[in-house]
Amino acid sequence: MKKYKSTRLLALLIAVILCMSQASAINIVHEEDYEVIPDYGQMDTETAITTFLRRELKLNLAAIQGILANMEYESNFSPTAWGDDGTSYGLCQWHESRCRSLFSFCQENGYDVDSVYGQMKYLQYELEENYPAVLEYLSLVEDSPSGAYQAAWYWCYYFEIPAQRDVQAVLRGDWAYQRCICERA
Repeated sequence: MKKYKSTRLLALLIAVILCMSQASAINIVHEEDYEVIPDYGQMDTETAITTFLRRELKLNLAAIQGILANMEYESNFSPTAWGDDGTSYGLCQWHESRCRSLFSFCQENGYDVDSVYGQMKYLQYELEENYPAVLEYLSLVEDSPSGAYQAAWYWCYYFEIPAQRDVQAVLRGDWAYQRCICERA
């Protein structure tokens, strides 16, 4: 009986060692090691924009609401909207040289210029390269209705730069304040 237990114990020990050696040879991948990329094409436009701005630019909801208020005014969330007699295009109604840059950027980087994702990638590029002060300002706004107002006003005044921007900035700021889903102070 003792010999049987010793043999069994030895077999168990060998099995454990073999399992450990095989486990070390296997690349174990944890879920947190994967970057799950959302399928922006399956989302409605506002959700896709919000998801992108949260994931890629790390903006809070007030800053996002400020951007959304401007996009609604500019294009009613249509990535294929043309304006200003065919000189402005997209979610932000990029105008003239900025419109041409949007098309070039998307073509050079393999993005569909008519897609929300392509335009959001261009928006990210434009903020990081040409409008870093706007991006920094938005990253610092308080996550509140007041922060949403400030974000919309600043975005309109320094990024969109529409005709009558003094008036437009206030209108868009008010719109963002009213629609903000942030905690009210």
